[in-house]
This record gives sequence, structure tokens and C-alpha cells, in this order.
Amino acid sequence: MATIPWLVEVLRADGVEVVEEGDWQNHMRPGEFAPIGVLWHHTAGPPSSAENPAPSLGTVINGRPDLPGPLAQALVDFNGVFHVISAGRSNHAGKSGGSGPIPAGDGNALMVGWEIDYDGVNQQMSPAQYQASLKATAAVLRRLGTDAEHARGHKETSTTGKIDPSFVDLAAMRAEVAKLI
Repeated sequence: MATIPWLVEVLRADGVEVVEEGDWQNHMRPGEFAPIGVLWHHTAGPPSSAENPAPSLGTVINGRPDLPGPLAQALVDFNGVFHVISAGRSNHAGKSGGSGPIPAGDGNALMVGWEIDYDGVNQQMSPAQYQASLKATAAVLRRLGTDAEHARGHKETSTTGKIDPSFVDLAAMRAEVAKLI
């Protein structure tokens, strides 16, 4: 099983504020993990705020009754801080229908996942979350040796009608990532 033990190092090198959550280097799901891209999500949990920046952190670390954690490699809190949760496979993508250069198949094996902590219905991504997600995505794609087209929203790869991340122009986000790469 492959891991990305370099995740914290490359994020910090690109100026992303990072909190290492527990034994993140060994917290993962069994199975293949050979990422070629980054997948953006929103948590769809309680609204986040400056006062409560990461209300979904425990869920992303530990999972839900129907889906064991970790649920992403990192959670991006309201203030743009990356909480790194896993260096390996996480339950964030499910089956990929394919999008751009991302093939159909096991999305959890193909993609590094960011859970951006906002509800996605009554709340959009904060400016700090947006900027940190751009920097972190560029850092990871650069390390993987792939380009901005390898960054996707879950709604682009989902086979089950996911809407995340909502309130975001994904093509514009990829264009910003391309400038950073």
C-alpha cells in the first residue's frame, strides 16, 4: 500500500498552515492508494465559522456509522488551516465515473481528498479556505508530477450525483491552480 508521507512537508513548503492530527501517517483504510490527482469536497456538516472553524473534523477523522474514517487526507477549516488526517487511502471518493484525465475506477485509490469544512447548502467556501485549497492542491499536484487538470470536484467524478463542492467554479479554480504550479 502506497502512502504520501511527504504531505505535510509539501504543504508547509508552499505556505499552507498545517495541523497534524494524531497518527496521521498510519491512519488509513486498507486497499490500493496510488494518487494521480486531488479531489475537492465540502463536508455538508454544520456551518463552520471563525469561532468554530472545523465542526466536521471528528467525523472526517473517525467516519460515520455508514462509512469508516478517515474520510479524506485533510480537512480545510474555515480559517484555511489544513488538518492533515491521513497519508494513505481514505473513504472520500467512492467509484469515479472519470473526469478530464482522471479515469473511471476506484476514486479512493486515484485521488488525494480535501474535505473543505462548509455546509454547501447555506454556506460557501470562505476566502481563506479557497486560497489554502489552491495552494495545497498546487503543491500536491507538483509533487505528483501532474497538472491542474488532475484537480477535480467530487461532483465531476461522482457516479451517484454528488454536488460538492458547491458554489464554486471548478474550471476557474483549476486555472488558479495552474498559475500556482
